[in-house]
Amino acid sequence: MAIVEVARPLGISVHDHLIVGKEGHASFKGMKLI
Repeated sequence: MAIVEVARPLGISVHDHLIVGKEGHASFKGMKLI
């Protein structure tokens, strides 16, 4: 099962390196993870 499929019911959207949730967003690039 993909991360995108797991995150969807939790109200979390996964777009490439960007994670968007109800409380805001995070970028793996911005966090220097990729």
